[in-house]
Amino acid sequence: MRLNFDKKSIQEWADFSGDFNPIHFDELKARQIGLDNLAVHGMLAMLPLKQYTADSFLKEQLGGYAWRSSLRYPLDIDKEYQLSLRNSDSKVSFTLHDQDQSKKYFIGSIQKNSFDEEMRRFNFSDTEKFHISSQFIKQKYQEFKATFPHISLLWIYIDALLFSIFISKHATELCVRKFKNFMGDQEQFIGDNVLFLHTNHQVYVSSHMSQLNIEKVPETINYSVMINDITYHEDSLLISVVMPVWITGEISIIITMSIMGIKTYS
Repeated sequence: MRLNFDKKSIQEWADFSGDFNPIHFDELKARQIGLDNLAVHGMLAMLPLKQYTADSFLKEQLGGYAWRSSLRYPLDIDKEYQLSLRNSDSKVSFTLHDQDQSKKYFIGSIQKNSFDEEMRRFNFSDTEKFHISSQFIKQKYQEFKATFPHISLLWIYIDALLFSIFISKHATELCVRKFKNFMGDQEQFIGDNVLFLHTNHQVYVSSHMSQLNIEKVPETINYSVMINDITYHEDSLLISVVMPVWITGEISIIITMSIMGIKTYS
């Protein structure tokens, strides 16, 4: 499978998600993270990876699973990338690399997973729960389906929806206001002093959600968002975020992601 992203595709993802990070629109900012051209959103690049790897995995497996990806290097727009899969018992591993296979940009897997065991890793009992209105769920669903018609699994849409809500409602509070000394004069998540990069992403999918078609959009979604871990370095900050998602009153998806802030000021 070959992938290529252009300016139109990154604009479409930004419009859906609200992620207008300057590395996707300003070539100077993209060069500061080592690119020759504008950067492709990590979440945009992962959409076809999730669908393609899940399609391969679900041919042989039933029950809950975990989808994981390490975003090792940002992708350039207008460049062709190759997705390679390796199948083994209860697992499909993948690599997204350049055409001559000299550099691995994304590596990851989808494999069988006990959702109950994953739940026991976290304590969600005291976390604040947020509600997503039915109207908003349907509005974003229509937008998503029109823009990304090849996505057919419900959990991929919910993952994208929760990411967009994180960017618009929680990222500034969790990643900026809590770390004012590191952020300098930057007061918003998307800014110039600190560039944020998405470095890891995991989605734990319960058994009853694992094969649901995207058209089975639920009426009710609730979620929480919490910082699970923080790692400080002199010029960077790594934040691990966890988002449990309740579908019709039951935790059905757990999203974890790592976000790295890199200083561009001295």
